[in-house]
Amino acid sequence: MNNVFTIEKLFADRVFAVPDYQRGYAWEEQQLTEFVEDLESLPPGKDHYTGTLVLHDRRGEDATCIDEAGERYTVSDVVDGQQRLTTIVLLLDAVRREMAGIVSMAKLAEGLSNRYVRATDQAGLPLYKLVLNRDCRDYFAQTVLGDRPSPDGASIQSHRRLSGARKFFADYLATQREALRDGYAEWLKSLRTKVVQHLKVTLYTVEDQAEVGVIFEVLNNRGKPLSELEKVKNYLLYLSTKLDLPKHTLGEEVNRAWTHVFERLMRAGMTSADAEDQLLRSHWLMAYDHRPKHWEGSRSVKARFSLKREEYQSEHKALLADLINYARTLEQASLAFCDVHRPEATDAFAAWETEPVVRKQVVAASEKLRRIKVVAPFLPLLVAARLQYPTDAARYLELVRLCEVFAFRVYRLHGYRANAGQSSLFKHGNRLYGKEMDLDKVLPHLRGLLLWYSSPEYFRSEFEPDEKKSDWYDWYGIRYFLYEYEEHLCKGEAPRLAWDVLDRLDLERTIEHVLPQTPTDAYWTGRFDAVARQRWTHDVGNLCLTAHNASLSNKPFPQKKGAPGQPKPCYANSNLASERALAANADWGVAELLARREAIVEWALERWHVEGAAEADPQEDDDAGE
Repeated sequence: MNNVFTIEKLFADRVFAVPDYQRGYAWEEQQLTEFVEDLESLPPGKDHYTGTLVLHDRRGEDATCIDEAGERYTVSDVVDGQQRLTTIVLLLDAVRREMAGIVSMAKLAEGLSNRYVRATDQAGLPLYKLVLNRDCRDYFAQTVLGDRPSPDGASIQSHRRLSGARKFFADYLATQREALRDGYAEWLKSLRTKVVQHLKVTLYTVEDQAEVGVIFEVLNNRGKPLSELEKVKNYLLYLSTKLDLPKHTLGEEVNRAWTHVFERLMRAGMTSADAEDQLLRSHWLMAYDHRPKHWEGSRSVKARFSLKREEYQSEHKALLADLINYARTLEQASLAFCDVHRPEATDAFAAWETEPVVRKQVVAASEKLRRIKVVAPFLPLLVAARLQYPTDAARYLELVRLCEVFAFRVYRLHGYRANAGQSSLFKHGNRLYGKEMDLDKVLPHLRGLLLWYSSPEYFRSEFEPDEKKSDWYDWYGIRYFLYEYEEHLCKGEAPRLAWDVLDRLDLERTIEHVLPQTPTDAYWTGRFDAVARQRWTHDVGNLCLTAHNASLSNKPFPQKKGAPGQPKPCYANSNLASERALAANADWGVAELLARREAIVEWALERWHVEGAAEADPQEDDDAGE
């Protein structure tokens, strides 16, 4: 059933619900601005086609609802078009609030509410005309549409975008109110008319939820482009209508899997298309083909599960089994994927809650890997370990700790590109998932790969004093390195400066040069001549984590050191163990700097030490065609 509807006609006998398998609200200022510009450019009395709406009318007991006046509404699931439909409701609600403040427009405001925002059901409860998916449902109804918003704050990105859209329209109308003054009320009426009578959508209703995949194969998406993850979902739904089999549950399996995937990504704050694509890619490399050059996004999935493949042409049962397996393993992978990226979440690694000590260690090790900001090469391996060893927290801890050492030595200290060794890493993840190798074999291979790129001699040489590489201050890994040293000095206690706070601050505010970068005081020029200043100013022995760099500045060391209990910031009364350790020095010259340097290097060599032997050149073991 295909028709062009005005918004007024669309809402006349329907209420809308966004299914849980849909992604959350995704529009941002750019899409909102374009939407308003479309309305502003629409001449009076002219219609504007605003896209396509795909609905699935519910069946059974929850197929209808009735308002207090006895009006009956069909409950329709929104399978495409939720972004634009939600935006229209947000705009009409903003117009309603403005009209409610104008005495002569009170009835119009009430009508807007009853028709497009919320009416009242026969039990006297709110009957919302648009209900969002599970993660956003209450926040949208109580906070975004509420005249007295709930005190609950935004907890996921979709909440923030919904609140952002409400504010965007409120600000837009406030600007018009200020500019038009006496003409504002008439302008509001004309805006309402434009939206409800002259915005039009093409309506498609589908008998079965799975048929939405067919629709997506022939329709262009409007507004925000579909992500690769959504394209895969729609393709699987499309295939569910093409299988020559008796009634099956592929459509339900896909929708259930995507519900959990989107919910996990939203809770982890990973709602960007890039994050979704990374999940798809990591799962594919792990479960299907470890060669990154062969990954082409949703096209790879379509090719792998094509009805034209010889193995499936007369074996739709086999295809069905493979599709269900794909959906289920992607859902499982999303849990492990989100835990890697957001280990600090309260529900991260929840499967190991009966082992609180090891779970805490896994969280800490995973946070360290995330801080290094080179996670992607290890994802197939880490996800495979979670899926194949779901109850073995201790072995996973060993793996993630080794990944952190690999990331620090290879990518941060030596400065290799993030694709160094990734072919071997991906292959190990693929073989671990496919049970061609177990962790007892993977771990030695990983150590050998690490040592091929970072031999003990090469690792140690990075810390040797060398005038050609004396600028540790500009090294990308300096903050992570010094934060780890701070943790070491804290002896099991958490640093008093949280990493997430530190990571957001400018480098110059968080790294202290004991010998200042621009020393002017005679204390410094008398202890470090020009050659020594050039050689040691940016050396690791002279750098320290700080929370109050500006207050220390170029002062001589005795003033920087200070004394416990003094009101002004100093090393002696610092919250940071690194600065308190500096206060143990009576003076600061080349000898003290070198002694501190030696202690730091000795710690670092032990902190990122790894046993084992280097394996052969990993490039020689790559499959042909990579």
